[in-house]
Amino acid sequence: MMRPSVYDPAIERALHFLDSLRVDDMRSEYYEVAETTHSEHRVYNQSQYLLSILFRKLGKEDLVEAIRRKHPSDEPDNDLPRRRGHRSNDRWCILEDDIKPFYLSNRINSRYNDEKALLALYRLERGRERPAKTLSEELSSRYDPAKGVLQMDEADAEKDLHPVYKVALFGILAKRINDATTVRSVQESLRRWQHQAGGWETDRKVDLTADGAANIETTVLSTLALLR
Repeated sequence: MMRPSVYDPAIERALHFLDSLRVDDMRSEYYEVAETTHSEHRVYNQSQYLLSILFRKLGKEDLVEAIRRKHPSDEPDNDLPRRRGHRSNDRWCILEDDIKPFYLSNRINSRYNDEKALLALYRLERGRERPAKTLSEELSSRYDPAKGVLQMDEADAEKDLHPVYKVALFGILAKRINDATTVRSVQESLRRWQHQAGGWETDRKVDLTADGAANIETTVLSTLALLR
């Protein structure tokens, strides 16, 4: 089993948590959350694809093959109704430099922090550094390094929560543009917020306490932000 280039206890704990979510010993699909009574104790196709991206970056090709054999990367996303009509790979494809399925490819900007980060990564992949820099600067202006969170966008404000996955995406973008200061700040927050079981909860409240259950999506993105 290939490990990250530098041993990182936080990443090891995250991988242990993810392994605990597997549906069976075939390791071809994983529950979204561990709690059997939780409404999201089910298999989301988009999350299977995202998990396979992390495993590929870690060199775990046997796990990538197992997941994508059971869950082809272009299968319909079943996380409804939020993404009705989408494919499971049309969002996180940017994280493995695959721009063809990207659902935001015709957009210039977005009101949402996660989409701003994804659009910036898309522009970088297309070699359009100036618009990518503009988006990155917008996100940086919304980032509070003292608290480790982004200013709430419209969707966040409705729930009065700071989504951890959006902070992780911002960290992934910061790594891509070699913004070492932001990378360090985001990673410090993620390490501080990691659940004792190894995963990351969905959100942080205004007082930065955890809200929600530790899940695949937030855990994978946080782990990708921690990878060197």
